[in-house]
Amino acid sequence: MPQQADITSLAEFQQLLIGTWENDRELSFDGKPLSFNVMPLPQDADQPGRPPEPGASEFGGFILKNFSFVETIRFNGTSSKGDPASLQDRGAVAVAAAAPNRGGTYTQSAHAIFYEQQIRFAEGPDQGQIIHVENGSWIHLGSQAQKIGPYTDGPAIPGGQVIEQPPQLTIAKQISVPHGNSVLALGSIDVNDRNRFDQDLTGISANTVISGSPDIPDAPIPHPQPTNITTTPFYDPFATVLTGAGDFENPDANLTRNPNYPLQRAVEIIKPQAFIHWNVTTRPVFGGTGVVTNIPFEQRRSDVTEYSADYWLLSKDPNAKNSRNFEYLMYTQVILLKIRVSTDGGKTTSEYTFPHITSNTVKKLAGDPTQARSESPTPLE
Repeated sequence: MPQQADITSLAEFQQLLIGTWENDRELSFDGKPLSFNVMPLPQDADQPGRPPEPGASEFGGFILKNFSFVETIRFNGTSSKGDPASLQDRGAVAVAAAAPNRGGTYTQSAHAIFYEQQIRFAEGPDQGQIIHVENGSWIHLGSQAQKIGPYTDGPAIPGGQVIEQPPQLTIAKQISVPHGNSVLALGSIDVNDRNRFDQDLTGISANTVISGSPDIPDAPIPHPQPTNITTTPFYDPFATVLTGAGDFENPDANLTRNPNYPLQRAVEIIKPQAFIHWNVTTRPVFGGTGVVTNIPFEQRRSDVTEYSADYWLLSKDPNAKNSRNFEYLMYTQVILLKIRVSTDGGKTTSEYTFPHITSNTVKKLAGDPTQARSESPTPLE
């Protein structure tokens, strides 16, 4: 059964996440937030809104729904208290959950914080409407001695050997999306020196703050150009700007080619002096493999097969390791979707894999706690 854990049991990046984060006005481009989403969607093969021919397959083609967005993400169930207009979560309280996994001879420690994410359109006809909600947890994995008996109190097994958690596999992200998708991704946190680990009781490295500015790579979109699909705007909308009412919505082909450009621009604006970086994936990682599961409808229409993400906490403070002042959270994630595409009006179809890429930079709200109190949450007033 999960127990309440002391806040210091969380990894450094988890402690720094606690609070509420939102898009910031300083991070904008052409009047829109420095965020971008590339979203392929199943669509009839002939043209948007036109039903398949009689007797044809219900599967068809695809369209794009690309857009910038506004995001709010709250870590550890923070609650707004005091003046709502202040946009501050002054009453944020972290309840760090400890859910140890017993192995018989030693225990894997699993310390979690929880989050809630909400995303709204920042442009287009649905501006201001919610496009995505998600909740989940970030789990910090370590190793410790196993206790005698079923509860947290009591002595450890005498002479028990504790095998350290592999440094390549120290964190996990659990995701729940109401489309009917669940994700478990595994990964690790970058450290300054992978040959030296500053150990705490859970065996996780504390040497994670890296000086300087991160190098954000491009995120190129692989164009779907199988041999039986011609590279016309209809079948290759990734490279074409089409914004008419009946066209695919691709407002900026340059952003579609490199959805990480908003992050690269944000780094230029922020000019960070220190950062923390971590990544997770459902691909095999050092003896472990994450997983994606989808409800039957999603399996047939747009089956999610893979998830990976990179995160950066950024600080303008060159003394961030001591001040723990990290104001910005940046991420890019790639979801792979399998969609059935037809080139003959739905008579025959083939399955193709498309990338669904999202990138954004959010800022911690003023007044949010940088260190949470390890105590029971206060009821909402």
